[in-house]
Amino acid sequence: MDPQSEGLRLPERLELLEKIGASKSASVYKASYMGETIALKAYTARSVDWYRKKLDANLAVFEMSQNRAFRKVAALVPYTAKPLRVIGQDGQYSLCFLQEFVAGLSLGALVEKLGRLPGSLLTAGELIDRTCEEEGLEGLDQFMQNILLRERSGQWVPVLYDFKHVPVPRAAGNRNTSLLARLGLGRKDTAKVGAGFLAEWRMLDERLSKKGA
Repeated sequence: MDPQSEGLRLPERLELLEKIGASKSASVYKASYMGETIALKAYTARSVDWYRKKLDANLAVFEMSQNRAFRKVAALVPYTAKPLRVIGQDGQYSLCFLQEFVAGLSLGALVEKLGRLPGSLLTAGELIDRTCEEEGLEGLDQFMQNILLRERSGQWVPVLYDFKHVPVPRAAGNRNTSLLARLGLGRKDTAKVGAGFLAEWRMLDERLSKKGA
């Protein structure tokens, strides 16, 4: 891919291979960097400006710092994409965050493939949830809204990679139960689901079990 056609200025050692996603805040590419396949997040000017004005923060550095905070906890390393570096802080290149490339399925794709939630996924979710609670890491429910699932030794493992959200403390009203509706498994039942990604996963598992019975 030609970086200029994507509106990007990149150093020669960075080669874009494929565009794999885009949102209001960033475009994500599969890229080659120093012989390694990586993920490259190129942020929109609007999102960069918002973080600078509202948080007095460089968006790429902000996301990498949150990624690093999770990665510093040994128990979370298998479930967290590896942060690599930020480029473009000096204005010579486009502002980008380089991160480990994670090949995997979305939660919806995995459910469609298997028709259920694997026990290994729920076990990993419980470990991640408990560890973040013990370490005082905020933003988990937001970060878990965008995960990829990869298979290791026959076990499905969730990997967190999106850390650009502004973390908010977990609260009863802070939940995203639209997952059930998106997967065609009924309307939201907030009283039953409760707060947090893990409660939603358990509800999803219950709905899938009933559907498959």
